Amino acid sequence: MSIIVQEALDSDILRACEVEVAAYSNAADPNRLGPILFPGPFPPDAQEKRAAKLIEERKEDPSCIFTKAVDEETGELIAFSKWHIYETAALAAAAEKSVNIRPGMNVEACTMFFSGLAKRKKETMGNKPHIYLHLLHTDPDFQKRGAGRALLRWGTTKADTVGLPVYLESSPAGHPFYLKHEFADIDRFDLDLRPFGGPEEPYITPLMLREPKSSL
Repeated sequence: MSIIVQEALDSDILRACEVEVAAYSNAADPNRLGPILFPGPFPPDAQEKRAAKLIEERKEDPSCIFTKAVDEETGELIAFSKWHIYETAALAAAAEKSVNIRPGMNVEACTMFFSGLAKRKKETMGNKPHIYLHLLHTDPDFQKRGAGRALLRWGTTKADTVGLPVYLESSPAGHPFYLKHEFADIDRFDLDLRPFGGPEEPYITPLMLREPKSSL
């Protein structure tokens, strides 16, 4: 399979949302956070509204870039990533956002998880210029074929060009992938899922950073 990386168009975002839902619902992932955060039911137009919100965010936020990995033979979008490039302290300082609660989401669990991650990121990065990999999802039917690696390479190449570190929050399943690609653990965020019917063990989100590589 030949994969190309391009900036995603508005017309790609609905398909990107479909990939996002499939990734969160992946039964092959033993650390299934998705069903707790997004138990449903969802209104029929849930994905259309999610897509519209993402398109609006990109138009209003100068730091926001969407990229897509495409099967060159079929033209199908098989993976999607959302980046924020905070090249100045002012952009980083303006990065705080409230949790966007939508119908079908577990309000308490989502608030604890996403607000907790945002708080930890702010504590770690402050207003320092950096790149934030907010989302990277691959269609489960196309995993292990290099799509995620291609999207990550786009971002790390950009980071090296502008001389900025890349910060991300990894899923447990994605952790070995990011370690392999020069990200290091700098902290972790633990979420107690027992109040929501989850296991005794907390859901662990590794917080990771990759320093830029010198072009010399």
